[in-house]
Formats: sequence, C-alpha cells, structure tokens
Amino acid sequence: MSGRPRSFDPEEVLSQAMLTFWRHGYDATGLSQLEAETGLGRQSLYAAFGDKRALFLAAVDHYFKTVIEPGFVAVLDAPGSGLHNVLSVLQSWETVALAPDFSGCLIGNSVAEMGRRDELMAQVLQRKFELMEAALERALKRARQAGEVPRSLNPKVTAQSLLAMAQGLAVLARVRSDPAVVRNVVTSAKALLK
Repeated sequence: MSGRPRSFDPEEVLSQAMLTFWRHGYDATGLSQLEAETGLGRQSLYAAFGDKRALFLAAVDHYFKTVIEPGFVAVLDAPGSGLHNVLSVLQSWETVALAPDFSGCLIGNSVAEMGRRDELMAQVLQRKFELMEAALERALKRARQAGEVPRSLNPKVTAQSLLAMAQGLAVLARVRSDPAVVRNVVTSAKALLK
C-alpha cells in the first residue's frame, strides 16, 4: 500500500519557507511560524523536508535557484557585452536595496547570523558566494577581452570586491535605506571598472 499522495506543491512550500527565513533569520524562525506560513503541519514538513535545518538548507538552494540565478548569474552570463551585464547588475542593486520590503540577501544574512558555528551550513553558504563571484569574474573576463575595461583590471580581485560591496550594501540598506548612500556605493562599485 502506498502512502497518501501529497496535497501541496513542494516548490510553493519552499518559497514560503524561504521568505520566512529571509525576513526573520534562522534562529528567530520557529516551527510554528513555518507551519503558519507554509500551511503545513509539523509532521508534513518533516516528512517532506526533514527537520528545520534541512528545510533551511532546501530554502537556501531554492533562493539561489529562484532569486540569484535569474537576477544575478543569468544577467552576468547573458550574451553580449560583459561590461553591460556587470553594470546592469550593479544598477539593480540600487533598485533592490531601496525597495520598501528589502530584507537583504538570504545568503549574506545567514552568514552574518550563523558564522561558522555550523560547519555544513558555512560550507553551503560559502559555495553560494563562490558561484556568485565566479559569475562576476566570467563577465569581467569577457569585458577585459573585449577591451571594455582596462587590461590591468584583475577579474578575480574585482569580482571579490564587487561581491563584498554587494553584501555590505545588503546589510547596510536593511537599517539605512538612504538613497544617497545606496547611490554612492553603486557609484563606487562602478568606479572599480574604470
């Protein structure tokens, strides 16, 4: 006899869990809150995703797949000008950081919250940063090869610097959404490409 079929969409549940962790953080998100936000009881959540930690890791993967890949990696890897693609991403920082419901970056928030206290989570989060850095580096290499940026620009170092600025802005904008500050950070990021 097979088990009862699932009567929920796992992607929708992951989206709701992701938003809950993103808004409140890992520690502050309780199981009762996850139940309320996803519409699933504890047993259904555990059966589908495992414990809270496993659900969080699945939510981080979902965040990367639904937010970072289309809005960051795909933009950087799009055909055409590598410089244009990087500038498009930098410009999007301003729009996103000034949104009234801005909650920062789930990956950056989680690193700041958990640090290295959970080695597996730290490795997963570090890998996501590496993927973002690699996408920036690929676009910057294309821009350098096309002569869009100075030949002296180091794509790896510049990618690391831009990622650090993005994460710093994501943290800062959660508590200080001053348009002038956000614009200054974006302008400084663009200056690294000259």
